[in-house]
Amino acid sequence: MEAVIERLPMKIKNHQLSLKNYQREIIPVLVIILCSIVFDTWSDGAFISPRNLSNLSRQVCVNLTLAVGMTMIILTSGIDLSVGSVLALAGMASAISQVQWQWSTLGATGAFLSFALALMVGGLSGAVTGFLVSRLKITPFIVTLGMMVIARGLTLIISSAQAVAPLGETLGRLSSDYLPPQASSILIGVVSAGTLVFAAERVLKKTAPVAEVLKHSISILALCGVGLYAFGNYRGIPYMVFISVLCTICGMLVLKYTRFGRFIYAIGGNREAAELSGIPVARTLGLTYFLMGCLAGLAGVMDSTRVNGAVPSAGELSELDAIAAVVIGGTSLMGGAGTIGGTLLGVLIMGVLNNGMSLVGVSEHYQKVFKGLVIILAVYLDLRSKKK
Repeated sequence: MEAVIERLPMKIKNHQLSLKNYQREIIPVLVIILCSIVFDTWSDGAFISPRNLSNLSRQVCVNLTLAVGMTMIILTSGIDLSVGSVLALAGMASAISQVQWQWSTLGATGAFLSFALALMVGGLSGAVTGFLVSRLKITPFIVTLGMMVIARGLTLIISSAQAVAPLGETLGRLSSDYLPPQASSILIGVVSAGTLVFAAERVLKKTAPVAEVLKHSISILALCGVGLYAFGNYRGIPYMVFISVLCTICGMLVLKYTRFGRFIYAIGGNREAAELSGIPVARTLGLTYFLMGCLAGLAGVMDSTRVNGAVPSAGELSELDAIAAVVIGGTSLMGGAGTIGGTLLGVLIMGVLNNGMSLVGVSEHYQKVFKGLVIILAVYLDLRSKKK
């Protein structure tokens, strides 16, 4: 069979390769559409409603923020099992500062300080992890496993194993406030128009393949259409969505247009070759884990404000959700291959499954079993594609 393929005309072989390249991006979209139809039918139209879609967008923000950093980690052929515990520690630190230290009485200044404290806690944990992985060259699995236990223990210690609530009104606006529906509709319209203009310019100037431009443009316009339906007909765009989308866009730009992003891909592809090529492997790995810690701290603030408080058990299994989203989105666990755009699709799949199963009344215990099977299936498909 391979000999037959080798004798095929080059155009046919290139066409087959292009189909394989787009296959891993089309399948997640089809899965999202199919699951949405099934859950909407099962819930008598409650799933595809503006209110539920708006709630779904808020629910996936935490996982999306974590998954952006996890994509960079896995691209280096590493792993971070501590993000859920760091999320809990950072969220608890911000809650304690608001309630026990009474920073909530300082208004916007107190909210900013609590926000900065959470980022500092997350960044510090990421810096320690990055130092152990990059400088001492300890296996990432062992380091992050230890950090997971340490961060969870510190969360229990500083909170005395008790919930801390409620947060101040100013910090709580991070998850409770929305951009008004009319302004949201205008903003989405501007983004859609800008996408069309940018796509037309790239096609006319031939700066990118037409198929690639169409793929990206259709994806953005589809998301804008869903957002217009959900946010324009409910309460508008939640502020949490702005933050998580900004993190996603920054992650995409970093990986695609910066030396740091190219270093990440090179390290994941072949670490020894990257070192021989003069790439600062240790510094790049340290910075990658530091960014992951900062994003975990940001996710901790978002999670605590969403429930208006912090609990020691926050973030349990969040690392598995993030890893599953990254792998489902097409990032290889072997490193060196993957995109944050694919991770976004993986996050949406996990969010649709979680929201849909909760909406139709599936027990949380069964949900965990199902998510575990999804993770195993995603890893199996990744290994199978690698062998091919």
